[in-house]
Amino acid sequence: MKYYEFVSPFYALIKAHNERKAKAIYKKQVWEGGDDQWRERSRDYAMMKFAMTHDSRNTEVGLMLTEFMDDKSGVLLIDKNF
Repeated sequence: MKYYEFVSPFYALIKAHNERKAKAIYKKQVWEGGDDQWRERSRDYAMMKFAMTHDSRNTEVGLMLTEFMDDKSGVLLIDKNF
């Protein structure tokens, strides 16, 4: 799995098997108008960003890791107010 961070016009961290799939997910689930500013990120970077957004008091670590590590493409983080 690869990790892609989109920063404009809306922030999203997406996991996907390739760049094409990541862009398609961004356009379908975040903003259909484009995917202008993005970059591929390391697994460690993505995991740190993902973990920083979860409140460990309300989220079981095992469930959080399962969501991050499973083999399903999708949006990990989204912020339309970015």
